[in-house]
Amino acid sequence: MISKIKIIFLKPDNKKLISNFISLSALQVASFILPLVVIPYLIIVLGIEKFGLVSLAQALMSYFIIFTDYGFSLTATRDIAIYRNNHKKVSSIVNSVFSTKLILGIIGLILFTIILFCVPKFSNDMLLFFYSFSMVIGQLLFPVWFFQGIEQMKYITYLTLTAKLIFTGLVFVLIKVPNDYIYVNILLGMGNIVSSIISIWFIRKKFNVHFKFSSIRRIQYHLKEDWWVLVSNFSGNIYINSNIIILGFFADSIVIGYYSIAEKIMLAIRQLLSVFSQVIYPHICKLTKSEPKLLKAFFKRVFIPFAIFIFICCVLLFVFSDNIVVLITGCNIGNISLLVKLLSIVPIIVCMNIPAYQTLLSYNYKKSYSIVLISGAVISIILNFTLAYYYKSYGTAISIIITELFVTMSLYFVLFYTFKKKLKINLNL
Repeated sequence: MISKIKIIFLKPDNKKLISNFISLSALQVASFILPLVVIPYLIIVLGIEKFGLVSLAQALMSYFIIFTDYGFSLTATRDIAIYRNNHKKVSSIVNSVFSTKLILGIIGLILFTIILFCVPKFSNDMLLFFYSFSMVIGQLLFPVWFFQGIEQMKYITYLTLTAKLIFTGLVFVLIKVPNDYIYVNILLGMGNIVSSIISIWFIRKKFNVHFKFSSIRRIQYHLKEDWWVLVSNFSGNIYINSNIIILGFFADSIVIGYYSIAEKIMLAIRQLLSVFSQVIYPHICKLTKSEPKLLKAFFKRVFIPFAIFIFICCVLLFVFSDNIVVLITGCNIGNISLLVKLLSIVPIIVCMNIPAYQTLLSYNYKKSYSIVLISGAVISIILNFTLAYYYKSYGTAISIIITELFVTMSLYFVLFYTFKKKLKINLNL
């Protein structure tokens, strides 16, 4: 038994996966602990109403973050993973990705300015939303896709943790009265911008990547090639982050504040899913070049234990929801506790679709994956506008559960149909 454990930990690929998972898990532990310190402070200083507005601005910024990312978190990660031993190719990928993202950032800023002046819900708190755009700039510049591709997650941990510590420190120093709510998101954005500048300098020094603006042809190539990934990511973002925006049309800022607190508690576990996906995705991209049975064996060896771990975490979240709410808010608010119980099932559902969506993406079935997420986004919007109108925050939570169930089942249906069709073609040949 001991010899088998040694083999698992000493095997080079497994050692790298374990190292990457530990690095990102350490980051997520920090990401879980720091909000436990910051969120109660913000709720006390700002009040739940202002805290709800801050969360609303963060939800809006997520759309522009997805737009400027344009799917590079997946496609650039895959390309770097495949060509990481080719320095010239890696430099070309880095430059073309940064060039494309800068152009998308300018377009995003123009669109954001138009929305800001045209939508009263946002223009009433113009400074809050305008300052919040710094979050987009910080994410635009941060090359997480590069570090994922070379499977050096420890650098992501160092740099992102630096940003979070900067943000946490500045919140306690600068946020003192309720009217300071307009500065919360810009502090978060500035922390990300600082870590992004450090990471770009680090890539230049350690990996000898010379930065230059790519040709228009290369930028056009990325815009065309990664279109379906953008569509899928944008669709996924709609049913993840549109909930709080749609709820804002039917509920007051207090209800939005309640829901945003419950959602952030749930996201603490959901972030573990993101860590797991980031760690295994480059390895899956490499396995797609070999036999499918190796990919299946990899998921069986790695995914099943992780899924059991997530299930246990969600059960604990459900059971101790009251205690967690008291820890974060300082009092027992029944509405938030019930929302946490409802949302505790979401990470389990999302966890179950990881093998399906990563397999589809690694085999470059971007269009099939996108169609599922587009359908999920449409269903989410319909459900949200209907259920949030009648049941407010509870309706929003129920719509998330239904949407995630639809997406998970649909991804597996597409996966089995796609590979069954592929197998028939191979047999005919």
